[in-house]
Amino acid sequence: MDWHYQRKKDLEEHLKEDYTLLKDLEDDLRLAEERKSQTKFKKQIKEVKDRISEYQNELDSLSNAEKKQDLLVDAMTNITFRELRMVTDGIFTMPVEFDESYTVVPVVEKMLKNELTGPAQRKLTSGVIQAKMVAKFVEGQVKTNRYFPDQLKAGFTQEYQRLRAAGLTGNALLDALHEFSCNHSTDYDLQAAGLAVLYYFFEKCEVFER
Repeated sequence: MDWHYQRKKDLEEHLKEDYTLLKDLEDDLRLAEERKSQTKFKKQIKEVKDRISEYQNELDSLSNAEKKQDLLVDAMTNITFRELRMVTDGIFTMPVEFDESYTVVPVVEKMLKNELTGPAQRKLTSGVIQAKMVAKFVEGQVKTNRYFPDQLKAGFTQEYQRLRAAGLTGNALLDALHEFSCNHSTDYDLQAAGLAVLYYFFEKCEVFER
């Protein structure tokens, strides 16, 4: 079962239970006559309300993330060579570094090795929708610049190493690389294009741990 879906279900169940508990505690407080009992119930009520607030904030955050993911997936079907050209242009300031020493690793296995969990896995795999388009785009660019794949790969490799040196790993590292791949754009078409290019190199085992 998807982690995101399961976590939402868990949070909704926790909220349901705590709202029931809150009602019982508030009823107990109204019936309590001793000050000591009233103080105890007030403390418990505050603890439950704080917990409800935390659960609700996390649930809202998950819901917002889900909406953004849906928008990104929708945008993925709209990207063209224009968007791919725009995001790759932003990476082409990097030096060329030739390195053919890589082996293909199954994508799922590689995700686990790189500590990518639920949200990051969903985000990255949405790039598979246009992986073939990216491959076709890269092949087309080779006709005019035979170093194009190596230059593009060099940009991702250098940024990956910089982020790792800064201490980023797992989901945070993927998010940062995605920001880099789309030039920090807020446009969903460019975000989708950047993610598609990132997935292309991830699948080829030229970015992230192998």
